Amino acid sequence: MSPSLRRRQVLGAVAATVPAVVAGCSGHGPHMEMRETADDALLSNAVSTIPVDTTSDRLRPIVETIERGTHKRNSPSPEPHPRPAIPDAGSSVDRPLEYDGAYYTLSLTNTVERMLTEAEVRVTAATTPSDDATNAVEYETLSEKDSTALRSALPPETGDREYESVHEYYDAQELDASVLVPEMEYDAVIRDGQRYPVELASTEERQGYTYHYEAERVASTDDDFLAWLRSNYRFELTGLSDAEGKIVTEAIEESRYIGDEEDDAFRSLSDQFLSHPALERDEETGDWFVRYDGTEYIAALRPPQAYE
Repeated sequence: MSPSLRRRQVLGAVAATVPAVVAGCSGHGPHMEMRETADDALLSNAVSTIPVDTTSDRLRPIVETIERGTHKRNSPSPEPHPRPAIPDAGSSVDRPLEYDGAYYTLSLTNTVERMLTEAEVRVTAATTPSDDATNAVEYETLSEKDSTALRSALPPETGDREYESVHEYYDAQELDASVLVPEMEYDAVIRDGQRYPVELASTEERQGYTYHYEAERVASTDDDFLAWLRSNYRFELTGLSDAEGKIVTEAIEESRYIGDEEDDAFRSLSDQFLSHPALERDEETGDWFVRYDGTEYIAALRPPQAYE
């Protein structure tokens, strides 16, 4: 079975990162949809695909985590981005990942609250030859954090401005290794034979967080991944009351069940979903993989509990 071209892609990125909208759960108020799924559709809807040749700043931290096995990311946000993709009930998660033909999950292994230095660096288009006497540093010799900060801005996309601004968050260890922050030690950075003038526009101390991630390869083929999904995410939707069964039937046959915040049957049905790991979940909505009456479904749910 070949990977489907319809598979959802991580948007030009999480990260860092706008939270993804859970598929099939748009609209307001408590509601549920249940879509019958086969293997091809399950692969299309249950995984996010990262292009091997991605240049996205949002996706690069995920790729680096996969390629290295571990990674850390500094952020001022108390919510991690990218979110982990692990089968734990009750947690906000992103979907498992497909990269270069294999399947992975991200685990958030540690969160450290600390002071960070937010730096704005301005990069100007190359205007001088690489052998100019200006004080310059080769891009390849920069620290990992400095090179990450400048990677997407060399060459800069200035538009109507004279420069491109990049923002990066440094912890104390990264500051010690940096030649850009807290003071700029060079006037320019040389990359691919081109000299790009750089300027440290501002720095600011901010309370922030360092998120530590690990990537686990969970499958190397589509069939292995499908087996892993069924083992780790799928649950049997059983033991329903008559009222709960009518909700499920309507969600299947009428495309959507619409409830309200005082809908006790919908609330008790939702408890079953919320007690199991979701394929993807945020604060209000989620997608779950269920089997009901012998048939597999992707259930997109916005439960009454989201309005408490």
